[in-house]
Amino acid sequence: MSRASGSGDLCITKCFEGLRQALTEFEDRVFVGDAPPKRELVNGNRTKYVSKICIKPSPTSPGTWFNVELPLNHDLVAIIGNKGSGKSAMADIIALAGDTKNFKHFSFLNDRRFRSPPNKFASKFVGVLGWRDDTESKQQLDQDPSETSVERVKYLPQSYLEMLCNELGENGSSTFDSELRKIIYTHVPQEDRLGHNSMDELLKFKVAEIGRAREQLLKEISKTNTEILQTEQRLTPEFKQSLQEQQNAKVAELAAIVESKPVQVEDPTASDVAKEESEAATKKIQTLEDNLRNLFDEEKQLHDKKVVQVKRRAVLLRIWQATENYKRTHGQFVAELDMMLKEVDDDIKVSDLVHLKITTEKILDLGTAAKESISIIDATLTSQEPTGLNKRREAAEAGIAEIKSKLGEKQRLFIQFKEQLTKWERSKEELTGSKDKPQSIEWFKAEIASINSLPNKLVVLKAHRVELARQVHEQIFKTVEEYRQLYGPVQEFVMSTGQMNMDLPLSFAVRIDGSDFQETFLRKINRQSRGSFSGMNESEQLMRGLLKEISFENVNSTLDFLGRIDYMLYLDHRESGGGRETKIADQLRRESNPQDILDYLFGMSYLTPRYSLTLNQQEISQLSPGERGLLLLVFYLLLDKDDIPIVIDQPEENLDNQTIFNVLVKCIKAAKQRRQVIMVTHNPNLAVVCDAEQIICATCDKTTNTFNYISGSIESPAIKAKVVDILEGTKPAFKNRQQKYGFDVVS
Repeated sequence: MSRASGSGDLCITKCFEGLRQALTEFEDRVFVGDAPPKRELVNGNRTKYVSKICIKPSPTSPGTWFNVELPLNHDLVAIIGNKGSGKSAMADIIALAGDTKNFKHFSFLNDRRFRSPPNKFASKFVGVLGWRDDTESKQQLDQDPSETSVERVKYLPQSYLEMLCNELGENGSSTFDSELRKIIYTHVPQEDRLGHNSMDELLKFKVAEIGRAREQLLKEISKTNTEILQTEQRLTPEFKQSLQEQQNAKVAELAAIVESKPVQVEDPTASDVAKEESEAATKKIQTLEDNLRNLFDEEKQLHDKKVVQVKRRAVLLRIWQATENYKRTHGQFVAELDMMLKEVDDDIKVSDLVHLKITTEKILDLGTAAKESISIIDATLTSQEPTGLNKRREAAEAGIAEIKSKLGEKQRLFIQFKEQLTKWERSKEELTGSKDKPQSIEWFKAEIASINSLPNKLVVLKAHRVELARQVHEQIFKTVEEYRQLYGPVQEFVMSTGQMNMDLPLSFAVRIDGSDFQETFLRKINRQSRGSFSGMNESEQLMRGLLKEISFENVNSTLDFLGRIDYMLYLDHRESGGGRETKIADQLRRESNPQDILDYLFGMSYLTPRYSLTLNQQEISQLSPGERGLLLLVFYLLLDKDDIPIVIDQPEENLDNQTIFNVLVKCIKAAKQRRQVIMVTHNPNLAVVCDAEQIICATCDKTTNTFNYISGSIESPAIKAKVVDILEGTKPAFKNRQQKYGFDVVS
């Protein structure tokens, strides 16, 4: 017969008091059989149980502070002592020698205390852990564990738990989120891990294609926002006024040209005498002018044709580049698909599933033809051959000049009039233009007329954006479903705690978290400008109110929120604003622009699935500090399936005794069944009711600056006396309370 913990030498007492103590809680303390399960667990995992702690000075160190060697029980070890007695010092050193990752939260081994630079006491001591497999791990007390070391002891210092509580009470804790994912992952069955080493890796694998679909939607949203902003800009009074003013300027210019029509000059050929003299010259000039006009038209047609071919070639080049990009993307897709298929069946080839056929020969041929056409046009326009445009124009102009030089004054003035008239008519035609000729009067008329159709276009664009945002939310929700599948096993474990007589109202959930939205959004806003989000405190209060009213879990609520924020960017909703129209650009910081803020708002990059732990259906951030502390302790003691030793410094802080007895005691008892638990405590419920197999009592001799430790089990008279004095406030105080409570006093 032995204590149910499978206790070692420290837990077994052969004296009568030891037997009496064991019988006090027979079911929990006594095991009948060949070997207690815990002893078998320890024997099978010797590298995960500490057998002793040594704190030794260096040969040159003065004989003060530490000279300790204590065995450690593999079940529950409680370290007790008055304030300043060295309890936390012992916990820090055990954790340090066990390569804890929480060394930054040491309360004793820090620069303000034992590692204080002036004295450098820590440099003169070494902490050593002996393990059940007869190996040792050690660390000099002024050195932190290396970044590459493997954590062999889990440490929960008081300051670490307080830090987590404070973070969780504000805007959430990335530290706790990371720990939460790790612990959830320990409950995921091995076959469901798909060969991945962490929750993050597994999630990344499971939501990869969802992420790609979301990226495509974000591109479409950004493109739609560009069209919306362009349309809105065209709908502004300033834009219409600008078009109107430019049209008016062109009309005024046309009126000025009309007013400047060349003065009619009498045709000298109208008289019989003049007609006879100039008939031949007039015919020649007319012929040459007709040639010049034809040459002008021919040149214009060539320029127009070149414009068409240049644009055609540019579009063809873009088509070719798009196909090349798609081929590259397809190649990456095929490579990824091939790797996935190899994990399923070597006989299935990518070609059995996917065929891609891209034929660019026609595009390349058309591009070559366009390039050749452009080259031919350029050659024609620049040719200096006798039959070319330039030489023919020069010949016609020279012929006209020669004939003019031989004309009489009246003939010359008439010919000059006709040239000016032709130029005047061309100027009028150029200004009037058509709806297809940019910057012409008819083009401005068409642009102004098209504004009337823009409101309907804007409605269609915004409806399309809402639909795209809905699809983005659907992808986010698909990711949430993947998360939910993974927390199922740990939730089942929580529900099973009822079998341990622990009715813990714990629950895991996945929420769509948008806590970063307020800070990021308002960071883009110039809150000194006029608008709905003007004012530092006012804008934060407004945003908090808006966020309280919506649920990002619900797609319609989310879309309503997006619509309200978008609406507020266009109208000043403050009482002093009176619903006045505002421009987005006028409300932003210099480094922001309307495109960025709309892409951010409707792209919903701020919405991320996040695991949450609730108590009584309340988020951990909504709990009191004490409740948050309790939840964290339950989290680490009960849910964490890690089996390395865990050291906790004063877990009872901020907890009432009823909660300690009803919840924390049961969690510690459950934890010590599967791992070694070491805790610093001032609370008798934890040291005594938790049935610590070993109690270490710490004292400090202030005259010699020496920490002393004695160790034993609760049935040891010396240890029992220390427990009563330190945890119960001395035996008379304990008896006094018994009498006042009306309990039977036991001598």
